[in-house]
Order: sequence, then structure tokens, then C-alpha cells
Amino acid sequence: MKAKFFILVVLVCQNSIAQFTNTEVVAKIKTETVNNMISVIGTATNTTEVYKSLKYTMSVFRTDTNNNISKSNQEGRFTLEANENKELSKGTLSIEESSKTVILLLIYEENVIVGKDRLVFNEKNSQELKKTEESLGDGIELKGIVVEETKTKPGRDFYEFFYKSYTLNQINGSKVVGVFEKLNFGRSTIIQVKIEDNIVHEFIGKPDLEYLEQMSRIAIRKVYKHFKDLKKQKKDIFQY
Repeated sequence: MKAKFFILVVLVCQNSIAQFTNTEVVAKIKTETVNNMISVIGTATNTTEVYKSLKYTMSVFRTDTNNNISKSNQEGRFTLEANENKELSKGTLSIEESSKTVILLLIYEENVIVGKDRLVFNEKNSQELKKTEESLGDGIELKGIVVEETKTKPGRDFYEFFYKSYTLNQINGSKVVGVFEKLNFGRSTIIQVKIEDNIVHEFIGKPDLEYLEQMSRIAIRKVYKHFKDLKKQKKDIFQY
């Protein structure tokens, strides 16, 4: 009886999370091809009658033929009036046939993802990607994504250590991983590694590269375990 109750709660929670994304705030990436270049515009629409204070991250990930990943980010805070649509970010990209390019737009409200959109160029297995996306409620698959919101150099240094290790270990998690930094007492900060709303690891930031690298190794082990536990949990549910 307890097992049945647990499974029901998990399924209800998963459905609730899916329902809240792109519901009140809709993220949309618009593109236009001009002279072999692609113009990319990230937009947000407030579908409610309530004023919204939000932030966004627009990321471009490129994977070359050697599976090396490069990343560029644009981010910022913005507000939306009731039923307002707003352009958040605009840029131009050259899409190389030998590289896979992923454009990801995430919109946050109080560190919770409320809107998301994703475009992929030069996906080798486009049919498999289409099947996978169709199997998801909102048509978006977020895998291997790490977002950053740091405030100091130690925070950025930790993110670089963490992201490099995340990529080298090919964790490719099914949920967005975030590196966040918030102010603490005095001049110190607290650095957090979160998977959705779950804090996986947190520590006080220090301008010590050896310490930050050690913290990144600890965080990577915890993130790996978190995703491993999620897979096991999902497998147990399907077996039931």
C-alpha cells in the first residue's frame, strides 16, 4: 500500500511540473535566415493578468566532430506587464554543417524555470530526436544543460571547474543543472549547485582555486548520484 502511494505522488509531481512550464510565461525562440546567417531572437509572453518580474538565460551550445562543447550565454532581468510580449535577446549565428548547435532559452521566476524553448541545428539523428521530443509533454528535451548565475570571480571560477568536469564525465543529465551564488553575511557568498529546485551541494565561496576545484569534484559526484537515483526511481516505477 505504501509503495502504491509513493508512485502516485511521484507521477502527480511530474505532471504538475510539466503543467507549470510555458503556461503563465511562454518562452519562444524566433529565427530568420539572412545571407547564410541565422538571426535569433528570444522572446517572452506573459499570458496572465499579473505583473511579472523575471530573468532569462539564452545559451548557445556547439558540439564539433570531436565532441568538444563550447558555450556562450546572454542573460538578464526583465519585467512583463499583463499579457505583454517582449524581445529579450537578439543575435546572429553562423551554422556550420559539421557542428551540432543547440539554442536554449530559459525563463526563471524566483529561480524556478517557468518558460523554456530549444532549437537544434545539424542534429545527426533528427528522426530519433523528433520521436523523443514528441514523447514529452511540452515537446522539449533538456539534456546535459548547465546554467550559471554567479556574482563573483570565485563563483565563476567554480562554475568553470564544474562545467568542465560535467562535460568530461559526459553526465548528460535529463534535467537542467544550475550553479547559483547568493550573498551571505559580510562579504562572503554561498555557492549552490541545484537540479531543478533541489540543492545538491552548497558551500561558502572562497578565492582559493584549489578549494573551488575540490568543491567541484564533490559537487560532480553528488550530481552524478542524483541522476543515477532518478534513473533507478524511474526504472522501479516502470517495473511496477
